[in-house]
Amino acid sequence: MKKNIIALAVAAAISTPMVAQADPVVYGHLKLNLKNMTDKGTKINSTASRIGVKGSNKLGNGLKAVYKLEFGLPQLTDKNGKDPLMARNQYLGLAGSFGVVLMGRHDTPMKMSQPSDILNDGAADLKRMAFGMGMYGAGGEVRAGEVIAYVSPSFSGTKIVVAGVSADTDADQSPLNVISVAVMHGSKKKGLYLAGAYNAWSKDATRGDAATEMRLSAQYKAAGLVTSAMYQTFDKTTGKDGNNLQLQLGYKMGKIMPKIKYSTASYDGADTGTGIGVGVAYFLAKKTKLYMNYINQDDAMAGKGDSSTGKANTIIAAGLVHKF
Repeated sequence: MKKNIIALAVAAAISTPMVAQADPVVYGHLKLNLKNMTDKGTKINSTASRIGVKGSNKLGNGLKAVYKLEFGLPQLTDKNGKDPLMARNQYLGLAGSFGVVLMGRHDTPMKMSQPSDILNDGAADLKRMAFGMGMYGAGGEVRAGEVIAYVSPSFSGTKIVVAGVSADTDADQSPLNVISVAVMHGSKKKGLYLAGAYNAWSKDATRGDAATEMRLSAQYKAAGLVTSAMYQTFDKTTGKDGNNLQLQLGYKMGKIMPKIKYSTASYDGADTGTGIGVGVAYFLAKKTKLYMNYINQDDAMAGKGDSSTGKANTIIAAGLVHKF
């Protein structure tokens, strides 16, 4: 569902020359749905709705300033009108023949390396289908503040992204608290895409317990077909570890696209959890679609690895998506 966020503002800088923009570009993504969850009833939800502004300006000598300010829109379905804006990727950087260097708030390279998430509906996204495995229970899907990142130029279709992150703790706030690295080959838009990523969390970043995360991704997209596999592991120095495998398949036939996602996850020797989601999208136009998803998580997946306390969860969602 979602596009790789770095691709919206930075990938162009590392693959083709960026066009100078005297005025910033405003863009957005609205996704509203009617969702029913087991034991939680039915409600109207906003799933990752956002608005942003991005742009670049020539500075001379092949150098350009690149920037983005993107905000989530939780107030679309917030009855109390709280949190009108939520920080998403927000950065300022320099781009040139050397690649891109940026600072601000951004997805880690591991998060950036994920394949296209074709069944992202809050309950079935890549993070939740890992049932909270990994640092902050994010399953490798971390968007961090105080990031300094480097995106290399494309070397025969291969790009390297490295970031230092100052973790949100009361300990040492070094930008090297977390090191995240990803190597990505190909494009998520078409053809074969391969990626490997690694996170190293220091003891300061984790409040005393260092950890590592690893992710391998593969995707193929052509002629309406999109299929992907993602395998990731998590390991703490205390011995807590976990692994997660997610498989996706979708095929667009005219205006209709059926899709399916399967996930299995195990963490710290707990029960192995499984989740499966099926859905269908109907494209009213290139940027507007209707969709319906059905997601089922077994006791262990719903209980984040504990089938004795978890209760199988079923989610049915129907909604509308529009991009501008």
